[in-house]
Amino acid sequence: MAKYLDETMWWDALGKPNWYIRLVKDFKQLELRAEQQENDPNHKEIKGEAYTLVERALRENHVLLGVSGEDFDRERRPIDTIVIHHTKNSPGMTLDRLNAMQLLRIYGEYYANPTEDQRFLRGQPIWSGHFYNDRQVFWGYHWLIRTNGAAEQILGDQYVGWHAGNWSVNTRSIGICIDNDLSNEAPSKTVLNAVVGIIRRHYQDVPSANIIGHHDANFSTACPGNLFYAVWRQQLITALGSDIQ
Repeated sequence: MAKYLDETMWWDALGKPNWYIRLVKDFKQLELRAEQQENDPNHKEIKGEAYTLVERALRENHVLLGVSGEDFDRERRPIDTIVIHHTKNSPGMTLDRLNAMQLLRIYGEYYANPTEDQRFLRGQPIWSGHFYNDRQVFWGYHWLIRTNGAAEQILGDQYVGWHAGNWSVNTRSIGICIDNDLSNEAPSKTVLNAVVGIIRRHYQDVPSANIIGHHDANFSTACPGNLFYAVWRQQLITALGSDIQ
């Protein structure tokens, strides 16, 4: 039984076209409560209950989603920027959990409070137009890198990934996310090797000055961690001109 949310109310809402309007206030309260209890090692369980429920609802096709909608990818521009992220979670984030989290936190929030020129979206079923293995998905990252160096492209380059918290940056960037909490640590050489490999193979025309952290695109976040500029961004840039041993 859920401790922090009304599971019955949430489940009923998720079956409605405007579920995100019904749940946005409740989820904001969960986020605030988790923030206030950040020193509690179990504080992530507060939002985690919502993510777990949405994950299950997606798996059981209970969430009412759009089958067509606004083509946000029409604004895709030539790629000139790489944005580095971390999940800020322990390693092992499943794609199902990532999908649930970003549907709720990114798409749900935007559809509930769209920009003025897209007010018509409010109340409509959410549509990303992004697909992975023939399933509509809502994560914003193009690449996900595991701690063992395994890298997977989970969003095609043709898609505008909703990852930067800055639409102009989104339209012309690639989001690379490291599956770890790097708040106060640097990634391993294995992980840096993987990032270097992705950039060399696919985005070698992106200038080093345009390899940035999420914080550079959206000052409200510390992503990808406090050591990005102090330590490992320069390691990454240097490695792109050589090889990490």
